[in-house]
Amino acid sequence: MKPITFILALVALTLAACSGSKSMAKKGMKLEAGGLYAEAADMYLQSLIRNRNNVEARIGLKKTGQLLLNDKLGAFFRSFAAGDSKEEAVNAYLSAKSYADRAGQYGVVLDIPSNYTTDFNDVKGRYLVEQYQRGQELLAAKDYKGAEAVFAKITALDPAFKDSGTLKNVAYLEPLYQSGKDALAQGHYRKAYADLDKVTSKDAAYKDATALKDEAVTKGRYAIAVLPFSGARKSEAARAQALVMTALTGMADPFIKVVDRENMERILEEQRLSMSGVIDEATAVQAGKLIGAQAVVMGTLVDYREETGMVKKGTRDGFRRYEQRVKDINNPGQMVSVVRFAPVKYTEYQQENKATASFSYKLVSLETGEVLVSKLVDRTVTDQARYAGYDGQPGELYPSRNGVVFNDGYRDLQNQLRASRTVKAPGVLGSDALRQVTEGVAWEVQGAIANRIP
Repeated sequence: MKPITFILALVALTLAACSGSKSMAKKGMKLEAGGLYAEAADMYLQSLIRNRNNVEARIGLKKTGQLLLNDKLGAFFRSFAAGDSKEEAVNAYLSAKSYADRAGQYGVVLDIPSNYTTDFNDVKGRYLVEQYQRGQELLAAKDYKGAEAVFAKITALDPAFKDSGTLKNVAYLEPLYQSGKDALAQGHYRKAYADLDKVTSKDAAYKDATALKDEAVTKGRYAIAVLPFSGARKSEAARAQALVMTALTGMADPFIKVVDRENMERILEEQRLSMSGVIDEATAVQAGKLIGAQAVVMGTLVDYREETGMVKKGTRDGFRRYEQRVKDINNPGQMVSVVRFAPVKYTEYQQENKATASFSYKLVSLETGEVLVSKLVDRTVTDQARYAGYDGQPGELYPSRNGVVFNDGYRDLQNQLRASRTVKAPGVLGSDALRQVTEGVAWEVQGAIANRIP
């Protein structure tokens, strides 16, 4: 939107708001004249929401709003005097105070006599004591949800009241702590970790939650080894292995432990197991047990290709736009400029580079010998450039369609003339293909292992 258009729109909205404010103020006056001061107060307030500078609305709200506030304070006093429900009296006063505060936001000060505030503080104190005792009873009865709700009420009224804030946290944390502790005792390590992590996230020092969470991770941790991958292109196979290990290590799963690559290769060398020959399941089981893993990932880079595409080019017909000075037939002796188009040629180029990775892998459990996952994954990554070249001024070039100027295609052709002429190198695309393949492998492995950890 242009600045002048925006300003005009803003002015129009402001005028509309002012007009609406005046209309509501007049309705408020009619309601007030008819003795309907509660309805009048609401109308005056709505008028001020639209235009807080409406003097008539402010005067009207000062009078009718005070009458409405007095009614609310009267309801509070009746509840306070009756003494039957402290909560009812507290809520009645808070309703009155909230209304006075809302009017104050628009510059209208409504009066709450000090005696009402004194009575409120008295009943609030007794109410807080009553609720505090109720909250403690609910905690003792292990009704944590009910206790949390009660202490939340207390802290909303008085955040510093005794230790209600602490007890509210206890009411929230204790059931999670107990649930996590029970899950740990039952061997449900993931659930234990999830519950205890919620506890430590809010209070790291809560009882022994941190130690129990660490215990759940230690007992539930699943060690896996990514054995050296095989393949005709050894360097890319080694890169794929490294990418799988990196992807697994980077996952936010505390239960997956990836065996250190250097330590793994040292042990394999000591046992004289070929780095590229550890591909069958029997040898994998032997190697994995030596390393201390519970499962191993084996892989073969079946295919890896990097392809540099040829630059294809073709000559296209176009038109060059230019202006020519000619005599004005309507005004003899005058010259005018007319637009002309001359046929020209331009060149269109296209190139596509490509990389393909085909990877076969297995996840084998060393505890049961079961093949947990076995898949073949293919990825092809491409990048292309399509651009045009022209020897003249680019902005003067128009495309041709059926031998005539194609005006609707002008923008697309201009984009082609400005388009990038760079295509990603096949090696870069190959790295992308390997990364996509190995990320998929990591997610599959993580999912399979997650199902084995209770």
